[in-house]
Amino acid sequence: MQVKKFEAKTMKEALDLVKVHLGPEAIILSAKDSHRGFGLMGETSVEVTAAVSDDVLRRKKVAETKLREDLRQRFQQIPAAKQKEFINRVFENTTAQKRAQAPVKKEFAMAGQNATVSISSAANAQRSAARSAGNATRYIDIPDEELDPRQQSRERVRRAAELARQAQEVFQERPPAPKRTAPVAAPAAAIPAPAAPAGPSADVKMLESQVRELQALVERFQKMPQNPLSLHPGAEQGVPYELSAMYQRLTNQGVQPQIVTALLKKAHKELDHESLKKPAMIDAWMVTHMLNNVEVSEAPTQARYHVFMGSTGQGKTTSLVKFASNLVMKEKKTIAIISLDTIKVGAADQLRIYAQILNVPFAIVRTPAEWAVAQQKLAHVNHILVDCPGFNLRNADEADWLKSMLPPAEYGRSIHYVQSVLARDEETFELAGRYMGIGFHDVIFTRLDESSRQGLLLNFQDRFKVPLHSFGYGSKIPEDYEFASKERVVDFIFKLSKMSKREESHG
Repeated sequence: MQVKKFEAKTMKEALDLVKVHLGPEAIILSAKDSHRGFGLMGETSVEVTAAVSDDVLRRKKVAETKLREDLRQRFQQIPAAKQKEFINRVFENTTAQKRAQAPVKKEFAMAGQNATVSISSAANAQRSAARSAGNATRYIDIPDEELDPRQQSRERVRRAAELARQAQEVFQERPPAPKRTAPVAAPAAAIPAPAAPAGPSADVKMLESQVRELQALVERFQKMPQNPLSLHPGAEQGVPYELSAMYQRLTNQGVQPQIVTALLKKAHKELDHESLKKPAMIDAWMVTHMLNNVEVSEAPTQARYHVFMGSTGQGKTTSLVKFASNLVMKEKKTIAIISLDTIKVGAADQLRIYAQILNVPFAIVRTPAEWAVAQQKLAHVNHILVDCPGFNLRNADEADWLKSMLPPAEYGRSIHYVQSVLARDEETFELAGRYMGIGFHDVIFTRLDESSRQGLLLNFQDRFKVPLHSFGYGSKIPEDYEFASKERVVDFIFKLSKMSKREESHG
């Protein structure tokens, strides 16, 4: 009997070591969490003790010698049930060849010997199965990973019950005694009557008792609550344990799992083994990657016409007013405000009031032909800000009308799509996809102070590949508005600073 201990970070890795070194029929004697520290960083680990008989281990090694080196590596990766099937097939072929080469003995002697060996092998096999099922678990009885924890529990119970049923059938159906041919003797010689069959032996009685105990054990196991081991965050997506904390941190911020998984797999390739053990190094890699890959508008105020479009309730008008205040008060630019919204009641009147407060020209454009008049009369201003009506673009007429009402492209326009971070990703992507048919150059995110999850910033850019223009949060004008920067995106994702006094009061 070979008994060995295996230590690894996770139960899966420990069981893989058992399968590689001891084979699929190894018996799991014990499994426990180890808190003494594993590796250089002293992380917790799992310790598994397994055993296998010398004969079973010899069969495994003989089977592996039949394979080439490349096939041997693939053999170690296939499921345990497939390994056992291959080992048994190799062993049966080898045994058959040996039997064919051995001299043939007399028929009656062979029959008697085979009957004795069959009875002994059946008893030994059932004794080993009963003891193994009662005290430990074979590796091959561990369900495959594709089964969920509840299916795994039911599978273990089913296999144990099947083992008990098969053992009981062996005890109840004992093989009949071999027939014997009476020898030719003189007529006067009396042939002794066959002896009465003996009662069950002590070994058989012990095995029957163990089967009854096994059945009781299965019944108790079925009534016990199942508590399967939980995997670390990101394990189902293939994220290593060292990066699980970063996976959970980013997904909690609303970044989509597939985006996080791709980032962390890239980090795992680029970081060395020692850096992966240090959370600070992982944070530094992620921040550097964001600073190098997040896109922001390089010249957010350069265009003469700035068009604000989006669906209802996303903050278009508020963003336009904040942007206008920033241009007038901070950059000392001359501006004009134009509204295309003749549908919503009071929309144009609201913008007219803001224009009076800022002391800037205001106009309403109702037909595409009026853009030429506006261009001529507003030739003296630096920038013209255009407010579009809120459409969901559920029909082609809305999209065609909005496209026709935009200022001509030759005037030098920049179209900003306005999006609230409170919206769900699926709804945001569907609606923005409709507006992408009209076309927009960048995106403005609003209501950042009302959400604790800013992952939509990265999700939106990953989907539509447009730069970030600016951020709006709070109700102060123009204080609660800023042009987008890569550093600010990192700030939002990793919560490095507060955005406003309102957030501090809720923190």
